[in-house]
Amino acid sequence: MTEPTPWQVGGMLLGMAAYAVAWIWGGRPERLAAGVLLVTCLVSGLTVRWDVGEFYWFAMALDVVRLLMFGWLCLRFDRWWPLVVVAALGQMIFVYAAQLLVPTVTQYAMASALVGLGYLIDLTLLLSVIERRLAGEAPSASAAWAAAVRATAARRSRRARRRLLETCIP
Repeated sequence: MTEPTPWQVGGMLLGMAAYAVAWIWGGRPERLAAGVLLVTCLVSGLTVRWDVGEFYWFAMALDVVRLLMFGWLCLRFDRWWPLVVVAALGQMIFVYAAQLLVPTVTQYAMASALVGLGYLIDLTLLLSVIERRLAGEAPSASAAWAAAVRATAARRSRRARRRLLETCIP
């Protein structure tokens, strides 16, 4: 395996920044997307040495999983950006298929296409958060923290009532 190129390192840094921004300031769809992309990024980093020969079977399987997850996001939420991500992931899977079926597609051509489409996915996620902020929508992180605080308070009050009942009723 060769060393990562500056484009790959830049793509990884852009991705991590986009995932962090989406997690902090994004809504529920953006946070789900950031979670899916982060988990698949970490898993692909762990499985990159498991590939057989010149073809990346596990990377293609992860991209199929990402395609299915973002397809679900397209159907579940009313957002424009999951369609762009699904299109980019579909092209990534097409690149894998082209490398399998067409012998003139080199490893370098495949890698450059995958890096470019990865940039597109990360920039789309980042732009979706920026669009959400410009539209004045509140990030879901504050709503999630508020729900967690309410759930914790309710759980503590149930425990306090249970303890009170245990001490009052012999």
